[in-house]
Amino acid sequence: MLHIGARLARRFSLLATEAADVPGLERFSAYDSRLDRSVRVDVITALAPSAVRQAAAAAARVRDPRLLRVIASGRERVNEDSYTYVVTDLPEGTPLSDVLKQRLVLPRIAGAIVGDAARALEKANAENVHHGYVRASSISIASNGRVTVAGLGVDGELAMQAGVGRGATESSDAMALGRIFLAAITGEDAAEATERNLPAELGVRGRKLCRQVLGGTGPTTLDAVARTFAPIDTRILRDFPALVRAMPLVPEPHHDSVSASADAGIVLPEEVATRADDAAQPDLAERPEASQPPILREALVAHPDVEALLGANELHDLYEFEEMVAVQDVNNTTSTWEALLQRMQRRWPGSATITRRLKRAHKRANRSGPIWAAPVLIPLLVISVVVATVVAVSLLKAPFSQDANFDDLPSNPYPAFTYSPSPSPSLSPSAAPSPSASSTGG
Repeated sequence: MLHIGARLARRFSLLATEAADVPGLERFSAYDSRLDRSVRVDVITALAPSAVRQAAAAAARVRDPRLLRVIASGRERVNEDSYTYVVTDLPEGTPLSDVLKQRLVLPRIAGAIVGDAARALEKANAENVHHGYVRASSISIASNGRVTVAGLGVDGELAMQAGVGRGATESSDAMALGRIFLAAITGEDAAEATERNLPAELGVRGRKLCRQVLGGTGPTTLDAVARTFAPIDTRILRDFPALVRAMPLVPEPHHDSVSASADAGIVLPEEVATRADDAAQPDLAERPEASQPPILREALVAHPDVEALLGANELHDLYEFEEMVAVQDVNNTTSTWEALLQRMQRRWPGSATITRRLKRAHKRANRSGPIWAAPVLIPLLVISVVVATVVAVSLLKAPFSQDANFDDLPSNPYPAFTYSPSPSPSLSPSAAPSPSASSTGG
């Protein structure tokens, strides 16, 4: 057994033990001397550690900032004993499991968390890598709103060897995310929740997913989970500790009062029981913070306000193109039609038609649409064609220049030629023939 202070691969020094809800491993917090930061070391104690190393190697090939990165894996021999280990980054933020122990999560917040986790697992699924053991403790939310999923591949392999997993497939990951969403919004375990526990503000798509989870029929794909909560806006998760403080507490079970009423033969109507739960909610809110888990108490301490504008240190939140588009629309304002409907809704608050149209107008005004480049590219293309045509015509109509430089022509290679008759004619007067001689000879 490894002890605190042991050193693996000449770089990972074990600092302290950590609790783990995954069978077949011993978990340590450690220091990485090469990266100069704290990491997590899982020493594998399962029957087939080689299979766990293969799962870790497959998970290391998946690159997504929302998936906890596998730094290293190997086998170390310490004191004649051999140990298989997997080193990963430390999860940042608050585990979702600690939140669900004390708080009820609003559907839109739970949808953003579960939807972002589904998109991260979709990246792994594209490379044929699955988690296999998704649970609330494997999902963490940082104070800046980043969602991370831990244990890709490794947790599923360990759970399967221990006989507690459902298999490393896309459908098992999708159904696990559906159960997490149901537990988050109802405060009940997914196996014990009923349709009566669903909150009234739950949307149509979210209610359909919860019914599939309750019936055991779905969801079957990660894309179905992501589309249920689309558009996924992780900006609402910023300053997550403040969101946790504002969440309602999970109601304490009323099994004793219910059983006493049943023994007395008294049956309470459902609306009476609901009013009783609402009346008990303020008392639950006064519950001392000491009764909360230690990690949750750390998350509930005061945090500085988060600035509205994005800084250079927050560029890591732009995971995908649609989130970049969402950041462009961060300063959306109320549209004219939405403002008019708001005034009408205040004038006639009981009108279902106005309320429905107001919701549609609000959703339309804050929808992050894609960048439509055709209105820009088509005019640029037309202008380019016109300019090219004008330039070509002007070149064709230009006259031929007569100012040619003939000095640059090649010289005549032939020598100068002079005709010289033989004998050479004499130009003296005595040599010229007389006129009489000319006439006589004629």
